[in-house]
Order: sequence, then C-alpha cells, then structure tokens
Amino acid sequence: MARSTQTNPSMNNPQRILALCVFAAFAVALGGVFVAPDRLLSRKPVATALLPAAHANPVDVSVEDTLRSGETLSQLLARVRLAEDEARALLAELQEYQDPRRMRPGSVISYRRSYVDGSVREMEFKLDADRMLSMQRTGDTWTGQIEEVPVYQDTAVLTGTVLTSLYSALLHGEGDIPRSEREQVADLLADRIFAWQVDFSRDLRKGDTFRILYERDVRPDGTARSGRVLAVQFHINGRDYEAYRLPGENGADEYYERDGESLRRAFLKAPLQFRRISSSFSLSRFHPILRRSRPHYGIDYSASAGTPVRAVGDGTVITAGRTGGYGNMVEIRHKNGYTTRYAHLRGFAKGIRKGVRVKQEDVIGYVGMTGLATGPHLHYEFRKNGKPIDPNSIQQLSGDPVPAERRAEFAAVVRSHIMALDRTSSPVLLADARNVIQSRASE
Repeated sequence: MARSTQTNPSMNNPQRILALCVFAAFAVALGGVFVAPDRLLSRKPVATALLPAAHANPVDVSVEDTLRSGETLSQLLARVRLAEDEARALLAELQEYQDPRRMRPGSVISYRRSYVDGSVREMEFKLDADRMLSMQRTGDTWTGQIEEVPVYQDTAVLTGTVLTSLYSALLHGEGDIPRSEREQVADLLADRIFAWQVDFSRDLRKGDTFRILYERDVRPDGTARSGRVLAVQFHINGRDYEAYRLPGENGADEYYERDGESLRRAFLKAPLQFRRISSSFSLSRFHPILRRSRPHYGIDYSASAGTPVRAVGDGTVITAGRTGGYGNMVEIRHKNGYTTRYAHLRGFAKGIRKGVRVKQEDVIGYVGMTGLATGPHLHYEFRKNGKPIDPNSIQQLSGDPVPAERRAEFAAVVRSHIMALDRTSSPVLLADARNVIQSRASE
C-alpha cells in the first residue's frame, strides 16, 4: 500500500497555524531566525552581520592655550608641562624666527600632546597676521617651519553718497568691507588714485556719489591681507571721474580713465595727504593777525604741526629759508614758468636747500606756524611767471596713456569691471551714460 503524503487529517488549518506561531515565538526567544519548515531545504545562506570595530584612542590631542597678562613664554611652557630641557631647546630654536620676549598677552599657542605618554610633539606660534611658525619635535631637538596663512580672493562693491566727507561716506556706505579697510580705501583714493584730479578735502559736495570695485585676499578669520581698488566711478560736484586698474610691467598698479588716458598729471592737487583746508584762494581775505582785508594768494591747509609737506611736482628748490611773513618757506621752480610756495613750515626735510632737485611727492618740510600764523597750517601758492594763480585754473600735462599693445587688454578689463559694478549696484550716472539715455529718449 502506498504511503500517503497528505497532512495529518487530525490537525486542521487553524491548529497548524497556531503550532507554527508557537514554534516561531520559541525560536525568536532563543535569538534565532524563524524559517518555515517547508522552506528549510531551499533557504539561502544568511550573511553574518559585521560587528562594529573596537574604539581606538587618538594618537595625539590638539590643545590651544593663550599667553596671559604678565606671563612669559617660559611660564606658559611650564604650565603645559613641557620638560625644562625640552623648553630650553624649543626657545633656542624659536629665537631664530622671533624673540619670545616680544610675544604679547593674548597670543594663541597651539600644541599637540601624545595621548599615550603626554609628551608635546608639535607647537604652533602666530608670528603675524600672515605667518604661522610650526615647531616639530624629533627626539630631543626642535625644528621650525614658517607657513603662510591661507587666503581666498573676495570681491566687493562699495557704494555711497557723500554727506560730510569721503571718510564718513565710505565708513557708512554699503558693501561688505570692515572699517579699517574702508579707511585704507579712502586714503588710496585721495592720495594715490585721484591725487592729481581731486582734492578730497575741499572738492567734495553733499550728494556726490561713488561706486568702488574692491578686491582683497581674505584670511580664515575674516581679516584681509591686502586690498586692491579695481575700478572707481565718482560723481563729484557736477563732474564725473573714473579710474580703472591695469598692473604695470614693473608690478605697480596704474590707473587710467575709460579712454586709456593716464590719471597721472604734472602736479598733485594737494601738497598734503588728505587733510582739511581752512582757507581757499581769494583776492580779499580778512587777515587774523593784521586785522585787515588783503589778497590771499594761496590755499591754507589746516594740519597738525609736523605733518609732512610734499612737492606737488618735479622741480628745483630756489628758496629754502626764512622769508618775512611767510616764515620758513620752500619755493620750487617747475617747467613752463610754474613755481610753488610752501610757507609757515616748522622745519625743512633733510637735504632740502637751494639748488636741490626734487621729485613729485618728495617730502620737503613739515607743517608749522612760523611767520604770520595763528596756528599750525600750511600756506600753499601756485604761480605762473611770478604771478599767483588759482591751482584749479591750470591745464596739467598728463602721464603716458595705456600702451598701444595693451589697449585690447585694457578695454576687456574696463568691460568686466563695469559689468561687476552694474551687477551689484545702481549705476553712477556718468556723462557718457547720460548721453546714451538722452539719445534713446529722442528716438
């Protein structure tokens, strides 16, 4: 008789299901995996789960410490538990790069300590804003290596409207530039870029507007290593001024107008670096000492005693000494019949005497109050063939334009800088822009 393969008829389906559930629960309780009996023969191997690796202690631990007020570096090294002989070796090597006695309170020193035996393996010192000194220990000796602080390039646009002065306009204008850098930009504009076109101490008017494209190298802490003004658009007292940077062949930055003409001129606009003016050129001014009106053939610049005075152009000294009410005065003869006078000086720069040749921007003396003067200031005169004239009335010779072989390069620079300015701020309405707008309106 053939053996039957049917399921035991005495166990109905509900009973079979209940038995399987009990078996599954028992298997799970034992930590196993339940597999239906009729699938045991066809079951695939189950991958064994990987156990997590055991936790490993770090080889070194990085620590930062700060030099405290009144504390020496030797005391800090003792506080970080550096052995005396190791500290002496470290200080001897450090001396090759920086005098430890010059380290100021607040200086941050980073070091790496062995997790196993607690020994210090490496120390880092900040030499200045741009350099870190890394000291590595090998056995009983230390070796140093200077590393440059990494930077990234950042470009920003400064925009603003003049209310009182260039400094206040830049400090309160728009743009992501720290205060100290804004002051540097103001100095650069006044004493370098527009030194031949604009006297920012007296030419600015309320409502004048500007846009400045500014590039800098930014350190990880947010401060900048250096900054470069790439382009400037300024509307000053009804006139438009532009400047675009083109690196010179000698590495120095040169600035040109949009048409490629140099911003350099034969004469600077002011004999002092950006300072306030107390009195302007006038044919009749009340003299504070003589108590009467008389012609004032020059411009008075109010400045602190000792402020350096610079020659506005190349020339030859024809006077350097005491000259009546002018007090100590330097007079310089320039080309084409021009002469300049610098009066009430406290003293003269080294080597300044009659017959000496000077270059534009050379220091020739220092602000004082000699002669008929009520306070420290510089009296500046500009003359043509011996007759005083207003410096603003002269037509100045310009410097060399963009070289012919670099015209295409400069044109591309101008286009890219204007596009950058236009993307981030409203345009300063320059003369050529107004002409375009007017021509389109008439169509």
